Amino acid sequence: MKLVLYSLVCSDPGEALDAVVKRVRPSRVLELGTHCGYSSVRLLRLLPPVGRLITVEMDPLTAELGEEVILVSGFKHHQFQVLTSSSAEAVPALRSHLEPDGSEGFNLVLMDHDPLLYLADLQALEREELLCRSGCSVLFIDRKRRAGGLRGILDHVRARSDSSCSVRTELPSLLEVFYQKERAEGEAEGI
Repeated sequence: MKLVLYSLVCSDPGEALDAVVKRVRPSRVLELGTHCGYSSVRLLRLLPPVGRLITVEMDPLTAELGEEVILVSGFKHHQFQVLTSSSAEAVPALRSHLEPDGSEGFNLVLMDHDPLLYLADLQALEREELLCRSGCSVLFIDRKRRAGGLRGILDHVRARSDSSCSVRTELPSLLEVFYQKERAEGEAEGI
């Protein structure tokens, strides 16, 4: 596995998220854990006009609140979709929510729900082939900054025998793993 670290000097997790989104420039984003919609709004404001966000929230009241915050922030339903279900139920059904041109999957995934579910959800996304083959950054948020909180994810990435994923950013509360199954012609590795 190749380790590529990008320097992020941000004390605010929102600024760190913005920096990654600006670098990745995604058009199809999955967010697991809508909460009050704060990250959803941050993501949506940096997406291109044709960009789309699918956000998953298990709690119906929280999902409704998050959707209201997104709408009040000026975004329209054609730009996002809030799914009210557990991540375990949502991930296998996500392909049907992608636009026809998004058949290759998501360019960016933000996991900001229950860290105990991160590894299982990552493995489900891999199994369902929902990570864009030409490149997908998966961000894991660890708000409590527990010692070894994201260790399972790191172990999973490091144990892979292929070179299709690498750790790009590792901060106390944020981990970015980059997946790429195929490279664009003439593209150098790790760029």
